[in-house]
Amino acid sequence: MPPGRSRILNPQGRQKSCSECAKAKRKCGLEQPRCARCARQHLACVYPPQPRSQAPIPHHATPGTRTDFDATELSLEIQDEENAGFAFAFDIPPTSIPTGSPVDIFDFDFSAGASSLDALANMIDSSTNQEDQMAMQRSYTRVKKPFSVGQLSTFAKARVEYTIEHIKLAPKWMVDENCTPWSHSMLYEEYMPRSLQDAHAACALYITKNDINAEHVARHIASRAEELINAPSSNTPIEILARAHALMLYQIMFLFGGDIGFHQKAEALLPYLEEMGGVLLPLAAEQTDTEGSLPLYPSAAARAAWKSYTFRESLRRTALSIFHITVMCTLLGGELKTCTHIPLSNQVTLSAHLWNANNAFDFALAWNEKNHFVIKELDFTSVLKHGQPDDLDVFSKMILVGLKGIDDMRGWFHTRGGTL
Repeated sequence: MPPGRSRILNPQGRQKSCSECAKAKRKCGLEQPRCARCARQHLACVYPPQPRSQAPIPHHATPGTRTDFDATELSLEIQDEENAGFAFAFDIPPTSIPTGSPVDIFDFDFSAGASSLDALANMIDSSTNQEDQMAMQRSYTRVKKPFSVGQLSTFAKARVEYTIEHIKLAPKWMVDENCTPWSHSMLYEEYMPRSLQDAHAACALYITKNDINAEHVARHIASRAEELINAPSSNTPIEILARAHALMLYQIMFLFGGDIGFHQKAEALLPYLEEMGGVLLPLAAEQTDTEGSLPLYPSAAARAAWKSYTFRESLRRTALSIFHITVMCTLLGGELKTCTHIPLSNQVTLSAHLWNANNAFDFALAWNEKNHFVIKELDFTSVLKHGQPDDLDVFSKMILVGLKGIDDMRGWFHTRGGTL
């Protein structure tokens, strides 16, 4: 079809979907006067004029809808949809769908939900009818601990949306600043393993994605992710860490890429990400911290301490962030899960002054004169008691909001003269 020709306004074409479903490339139920999708998402539902001689398209036919990629894409497929735990179903009010009605897993407009966290409430809100909500949740996925989203919404919104907003930025941060909240900007200054080079290039494509190149970008990202999981694992710590960072970036692009086919790939990639978290924990436990003050001159000691810190804290933050992301994924997928029992052996040093130091001298000065908090077993008591707003960087805020909730952390910042 010529690019200037509207399928919606073409009464002779095959498109019978309402304007909103056609624009979003989602299945339209063709209900009158408004389809179910528009009704539950409060959209303007407008149908194209239909010629008398043309029979209506059956409900299951949605021309132009594309839910998977070709053979070059990630080979991990969801073999048993009933076992999928990553349905992203929280935006669907159960009151708009009769109990027992069939629900199409691909009807969720993820790009209208997670890509705009003002709409997160629509993702996680539910009706007061918990039996309807539980029945619909089970129609999407077999939940290990079935629950009503109504019981989850307040908890999830207070602890998840701040993290999601910042996690979504990771591909852009990687391209623009060569870092993420869990990967130091100097970590790969001397050597960037091939696994992360490929992920870095995929991020560059991802942040330039538009309607014209979207299909090419999606295939490229999926292809690189498949290559990564099929590649043999390396034994050197920097290669292992780079592999973890690449997996995290691919998972984030799958989660927030706005393509329904990506959601299945996020589900398929999740076990690899969880496994990588288990690999990193023992490596993180082997790291030793610098003790005592650092001399400002000569600078050799400061340079060595800074280099050791960038690797050590990137490793520790990455291990913790992997579990943070996987818990977020399972939470959005409809499964209650905590990570607090997994990374208790991990520790991390919280200090925006150390993390943001631009050179060895600034690092040594911050080490000697600024607060830094060594957190063990996820005990943030010392931070909350003695910390100041400028002591916390983005990673620190993500973890604390995830544990304490957004209102408590806003209150903590306010009492100390800062803002979150």
